[in-house]
Amino acid sequence: MRALILQHDHDAPAGLLGDWLAQRGELVTVRMDRGERPPDPAGFDRVVTLGSEHAADDDAIAWQADERATLRAADAAGVPILGVCFGAQALARALGGGVRRAARPELGWVTVGSRAPDVIPEGPWLAWHDDEVLTPPGAEILAANDSGVQAYRAGRHVAVQFHPEVTPEIVAAWAKGGKPELVAETERRMSEVRPRAATLFAALLHAG
Repeated sequence: MRALILQHDHDAPAGLLGDWLAQRGELVTVRMDRGERPPDPAGFDRVVTLGSEHAADDDAIAWQADERATLRAADAAGVPILGVCFGAQALARALGGGVRRAARPELGWVTVGSRAPDVIPEGPWLAWHDDEVLTPPGAEILAANDSGVQAYRAGRHVAVQFHPEVTPEIVAAWAKGGKPELVAETERRMSEVRPRAATLFAALLHAG
């Protein structure tokens, strides 16, 4: 599997997902926040778009247009996309959906209201978002809770609002020295999260 990863912030790498993909093929990571331009997605088997501290509808961010253009090019080329949190929202926008401020933002370990537990295990999963994804036309909702849609499938593409890729180091970087309870909880949960995340990645990416 040759995967193109769109990374948007220095402290939001692919984490567990990157490790899982690296065991199965080649990774090319593009740092959108550094102004790097993505290569043609048609040369890849999968595109992954990760989280960001920015809102997916903030078009003042210089790389947002390149982000959506890359996702639309992947869609046109028949390359499956996996969107994670911000990436789920950016994918929705690229396919005709949208994003809005969430009535119930989430920060912490949550259950996601899975409607397809064979694909999306109930969790808990780490959530960290202020926005709500509005799914593109015709999308199948795979999970939803009181905060909104947590996972959807749109044709060959899938997206999750939560963060199955996180490690304690990633959460600590996001917390910026605060939220010690959340960092400690993440450390405690990793033994159960790692195999669950691997199961999720295999289901989402159709690989063993």
